[in-house]
Amino acid sequence: MKKIFLLVAVFLFAREDPFELKMTPKKSPQSVEGEISKPLETIKVTLPTTTRILKEVKFVYQKLDGSIGVETIKIDSDIDWHYPIEISQIANQFEIDLKKPVSYKIEQFNFTIQEKKIYIKSPYKIEQIFVLPKPFRIIMDLNRENQVINHNIALKGLFFRSINVGTHQNFYRVTLELDGQYGYDLQQNENGYIITLK
Repeated sequence: MKKIFLLVAVFLFAREDPFELKMTPKKSPQSVEGEISKPLETIKVTLPTTTRILKEVKFVYQKLDGSIGVETIKIDSDIDWHYPIEISQIANQFEIDLKKPVSYKIEQFNFTIQEKKIYIKSPYKIEQIFVLPKPFRIIMDLNRENQVINHNIALKGLFFRSINVGTHQNFYRVTLELDGQYGYDLQQNENGYIITLK
């Protein structure tokens, strides 16, 4: 009787797939729940007819790691409620020009930057990729040949501040300094690598 009870108990508590995780793994710190594909353009806010002074504006935003931040801007200015208040994030012509594809060459490395993407054309195989903070940098180590390469290019565009290629004992190191903290995706194609900032 005891054997039958034990067999029934095991059957009731057994999972369909014994290799299935008991818990759902956490997402990467760089992933954000409910990512918004459409960028902010213009929002118009019409205030009540009793409004006379705008005291402050509060922005509640989601960070790269998914946590929530708050930024409060003090205004204390008279306003006319007849006219809506606009919030916009439309790039000016200078910023639009900076987002056009720009290419750079360092020996056997070709870099093309287009907005949040950098295309790296290289015959060398990647060994590892990681990030370093302060300033935020993406580091790529690639196998090397005999040629010694040490070159740095300062950039004026958005997202990427500089490109550096240096020679170490067993590898070339490509350092991409960024203008802030980003997540990134790495893809490989027949010509090299594509890094997309998130």
